[in-house]
Amino acid sequence: MDRKVGDSMRCAALYRVSTSRQAAHRDQGEESLPVQRQAIRRYVEAREGWTLVAEFAEEGVSAYRNSSEDRDVLQDVLRQAKERRFETLLLFKADRLSRQSFEYPFILTSLKRAGVRVIAVADEAGGRELRLEGQSDKLIRFIEGWQAETESLNTSIRVSEAMRQMAEKGRWTGGRPPYGYRYDKSASPVPLVIDPEEARWIKLAFDRYLNENVGTTTITFDMNTRGARQRNGSPWSDARLRSVMQNPIVAGRLAYGRTKRNGANKHRSSVGAHSLEGVILSNPYPELAIVDESRWQAAMQKMASYNNVALSTSTSWSRADSGALLFTGMARCAHCGGPLVHATVRGYKVRKDGTRLRDHHAAYLCHTRSARGAQFCDGQRTYAAKKVESALLAAMHGTLSAIPTEEIVKEARRQAEQSVWAASTRVSMLERKLAEVLKVKERWLERLNLFMAHPERSLYSEEVLASQVRESERTAASIKEELERLTAELEWNDAQRQRLEEFLASAHEWWHRFLNAPRMQQKALLKQIVSRVVVGKGGYEIHWRISPESLAGAAAVRWTQSEPWPSAARA
Repeated sequence: MDRKVGDSMRCAALYRVSTSRQAAHRDQGEESLPVQRQAIRRYVEAREGWTLVAEFAEEGVSAYRNSSEDRDVLQDVLRQAKERRFETLLLFKADRLSRQSFEYPFILTSLKRAGVRVIAVADEAGGRELRLEGQSDKLIRFIEGWQAETESLNTSIRVSEAMRQMAEKGRWTGGRPPYGYRYDKSASPVPLVIDPEEARWIKLAFDRYLNENVGTTTITFDMNTRGARQRNGSPWSDARLRSVMQNPIVAGRLAYGRTKRNGANKHRSSVGAHSLEGVILSNPYPELAIVDESRWQAAMQKMASYNNVALSTSTSWSRADSGALLFTGMARCAHCGGPLVHATVRGYKVRKDGTRLRDHHAAYLCHTRSARGAQFCDGQRTYAAKKVESALLAAMHGTLSAIPTEEIVKEARRQAEQSVWAASTRVSMLERKLAEVLKVKERWLERLNLFMAHPERSLYSEEVLASQVRESERTAASIKEELERLTAELEWNDAQRQRLEEFLASAHEWWHRFLNAPRMQQKALLKQIVSRVVVGKGGYEIHWRISPESLAGAAAVRWTQSEPWPSAARA
């Protein structure tokens, strides 16, 4: 793996811990940031000519919840790799790079294209290079990502259940304080206090909404005009303001389960306050109420009535769905984030002989630049539809076709069989242990019964006998709980394997269905596997989305594919 003695090697290191709690306790844990940093620095020092030229640390960033595009530090790593700032990227372990099965090999591919090797220093003695040379390497990388994602999901399920139990007891489940509040560990029983400045804007929004009958769109515009900003410094949006107003905490009630994650990335969506099914609400905490609960209820009823009207008048297809261009409704501008809409470009082409030929063609138009001017978007005004769609469809076809279906299914089955064997062995052992514990409990119960009939004949006191019975019951309950967990884990792993096989079996069939479908159905099929496409001067991004409904129960997977234009897509 190492170069010859004397060769120079510029290295960068990427450290990561998943939670803010891990980041705060910097000196704790087997995989804490100091442990990762020490291991990588020693690895570099042991190799002559190797130099650590850059270190990147992601503190409290989950590689399972966050896609690569939302991890700013990782994007810095990829950018510097493309700029040839270093030749080798060092990780503590492979899962520090990503815990999303399909995204993991894509990140490695981006680094390989930049000429960067990736080494996990603690995965095995001497480090392990994460290669992508042949089909077998690609298969191994995919399985590694899949295993890491499965492990993260199991952990997520356990943590979610613990948080739900805390919420049912009315306890604060942690996380970043909602807008309007700040964390105060001295506050009890909830470690939150009202932030006066933020609470002022919330009160203003409710007053205008209820007293002046002003809509949230107008309120948002006025707040931005008066200098109000979200915590990240960005202007308020109508959706964000509604989300803050709909949070029951502003009326003094903690709410758990109100937001739902959209797949395996970090983005969350909030249910409306008029639809709190499955949400756990605490008893009132008057000290946390920014608005009176009766006023909050009135505002929620008003929002619910508007939502009902909107739903009753909506149609199944929007103009974006039925339009002539394939990606309207999901195409965004890379420079301003605004939508790209359908436009017809009218002009002339000049032939070599100097004559002009009328040229009318369809294009994707940046709505922001068209409506508000170049000062709000520094990208192109239009992108030729033919060039954009041919490039995107070719990339999509290549991605779907490149998935090594048979090899992945074979390896997935092998991994599943190993997991089943290990778990089944553990189950058998626990069942034997449970039978032994129950026998011991029966013997202590017999002695306790004898004591109750003839205490003078017993070698043990009543307290000793009762404590032994209770200890046996606790041990048996613990074993039963472990058996239930293992059984559930076996069922879940088998279901995950089946979903993976179903997804892979559908990947190639999908493209044939797409090519033979009419335009409106093609747009619907695209939305099943792609959440959005981002188009810019330098290239495009495809934000993939494989949903359970579209692929016969396959688990949702997400990744981002970025490519430069094969040729300039200008209109």
